[in-house]
Amino acid sequence: MVMISRREFLKGFVVAGAGLFLPFKWNVRNVYPYAQSPTGLSKFIQALPGLGPTGLPVASPDTTTFPGSDYYKIVVGEYTQQMHPDLPPTKLWGYADVTAGQAPNHRYLGGVIVAKKGRPVRITVTNNLPSTHPVPVDTSAFFPDAAASQNRISTHLHGGYVPWISDGGPLAWFDPSGNYGPSAKSGSTILTVPDMAPPAPGSFHHYYPNDQSARLMWYHDHAHDITRVNAYVGIASAYVITDTFEQSLIKNKTLPSNQIVLVIQDKTFVDGTDPNYTWGKKGDLWYPYKYEKNSQLPDGTGRWDYGPDVEPPAVVSHPNLPEPSVVPEFFSDTIVVNGAVYPYVEVEPRHYRFRILNASQARFYNLQLYYASNSNDTEIDLKTLEDGSVIPDPAKVKAGPLMIQIGTEGGFLPAPVALNNPPQQIVFDPETGNAIKYNLLLAPAERADLVIDFSNVPVGSKLILYNDAPAPFPGGDERNDYYTGDPDRSSIGGAPTTQPGFGPNTRTLLQFRVVPLVGKPDPKTMSNLEKAALAGSRGPLKVIALLNRRKAAAVRGLTLNEDFDDYGRLIQRLGTNVQNGLNNQGLPTWARNYMDDATETPRKGNIEVWQIFNLTGDTHPVHFHLVNVQILSRRPFDVGNYNGTPAFTGPARLPDPNEMGWKETVRMNPGEMTEVIMKFDLPKVPFAVPQSPTTGGHEYVWHCHILEHEEHDMMRPMVVI
Repeated sequence: MVMISRREFLKGFVVAGAGLFLPFKWNVRNVYPYAQSPTGLSKFIQALPGLGPTGLPVASPDTTTFPGSDYYKIVVGEYTQQMHPDLPPTKLWGYADVTAGQAPNHRYLGGVIVAKKGRPVRITVTNNLPSTHPVPVDTSAFFPDAAASQNRISTHLHGGYVPWISDGGPLAWFDPSGNYGPSAKSGSTILTVPDMAPPAPGSFHHYYPNDQSARLMWYHDHAHDITRVNAYVGIASAYVITDTFEQSLIKNKTLPSNQIVLVIQDKTFVDGTDPNYTWGKKGDLWYPYKYEKNSQLPDGTGRWDYGPDVEPPAVVSHPNLPEPSVVPEFFSDTIVVNGAVYPYVEVEPRHYRFRILNASQARFYNLQLYYASNSNDTEIDLKTLEDGSVIPDPAKVKAGPLMIQIGTEGGFLPAPVALNNPPQQIVFDPETGNAIKYNLLLAPAERADLVIDFSNVPVGSKLILYNDAPAPFPGGDERNDYYTGDPDRSSIGGAPTTQPGFGPNTRTLLQFRVVPLVGKPDPKTMSNLEKAALAGSRGPLKVIALLNRRKAAAVRGLTLNEDFDDYGRLIQRLGTNVQNGLNNQGLPTWARNYMDDATETPRKGNIEVWQIFNLTGDTHPVHFHLVNVQILSRRPFDVGNYNGTPAFTGPARLPDPNEMGWKETVRMNPGEMTEVIMKFDLPKVPFAVPQSPTTGGHEYVWHCHILEHEEHDMMRPMVVI
């Protein structure tokens, strides 16, 4: 098997320049999958957990202690939960509601909060975690608090328009022993909500104004250098804002009242066969603990490039790799939806609204809907192409009903968008390797608000929610793609052939079962949404206000970069368009570390345009704290000859129709400049907000939401002054 590494590809690209503009998509990249889960996990034998005490518990607010606000007490603790009938209980960490003084009902993704626009939420989060993490934690990284306790947390409202002291930034962490990070404490003062009594040791207060339109958000851990593992073991939950406009659409039967939340993730479970994995027993979550360099194997087909072994070699100050070690990215082998492995959900022949979140570490999803195979209702039939790739067999597979997208993570779109019409398998540009056709493409942290009408689907039908996005994205590695009948790749670090009806499988995610209608059929007004989407009209949704580019106070040039750290490990970093000296290979670099002085320091109230140039081989989902953004354009440029001033190689193109609204997580493709516009307003709160002791302003961050990238070290401060 011929392999070309990401570093080798980019190095050749730099030498060749624009004259050799080879595809970013190469045959196989040096990333082995982690096929550790038991192979006998049956698909679609357990129901999708819904909102409720035995599924995803919804927190109940105290509405009297702080008049005008909903107040919650949330604890973070350790518990076990069975995620599949054939797995032992899995050790997890997560949130639980104890507002009324009740015992915590720890359930995966529990503590869901439903808020109303204009009514603030106050939360006291208490850290009750044990001292030992359920999965391997690397304490060797160069971050200043990397050797701190393994049970520190920081609660971030993802997508929230909140004061910086409640943003849950990376350095605002706290642990059960009363230790606080440098952005959570100034001298002896805890920098928390000023009009609340000081929190008890091991606790922290948050204030969320909720001055935002209806949307699905989520709150999750964001503690520095430990986010990737804290989120992986379960410290996350949903946060829903509703408003009068949304309620009017439901009341007048434009939108269905039946709503289903789908939080999609990939996980790997310990199968007990690795004697060196000492962080959990069978059924617990498995997470990588070795940085396996290419040079460890005679044919060079290890997992990742190692700095001293590439050309030119990186000079490193730590020649011995630690164990456990951070890794560049992690793709698991088993799909979990709402905390259940390969669940099914029953739907009646009517309209449903689906609120979908990609909460995976690094995996992208291109979601499509098909009727299940006639021969096996847990599968769809696949066809193998000449290049070895597989697609749904058009001769045997029937498309499911339309997906109508009505919103993103920033709320409602200006117009509904018809998807699955017919389903669009992913297609890549042969010149650039970037995805140019897809159905519903969701990167980590992106959300989609969908309406699907099952009215014309026969009762008894089974449909499959299907994914064909490669991992990593867009280049892909066939060993991270698990599907029924796939080749046996166990000899090259992959999994044995997947058997029908079982995992590992990252293509068939969820099964819909259509059951008899209960009550009256849906009114015809709901079908107006489909008519508007198919006609390309606005329909009943709101017009999105556009920011004026001519009023921008600044246009910033920024970069997405890849280097090696002081151990020789592959890392991703953010930077500007101003060269920041030479990296440890002696090559020009534009990258900066998270702890370097802030370079993105917008003034309060200003509009800015950011032009972000991707110099790496990955598509990065870049997430902005505080602000929502609008995508202006994407445009290809000459990566090989980039010197801070781009040479564009083609025209700019507009965002996709389902990206035309507000966004806070934006896909940024290799070899492209992604241009976004944003306004740096600060939320109104009923108290004075102090300045950050670490940055001297209102401290937020922007970062890649591939969690391993975020922490090592594709994250930078964003300080509003």
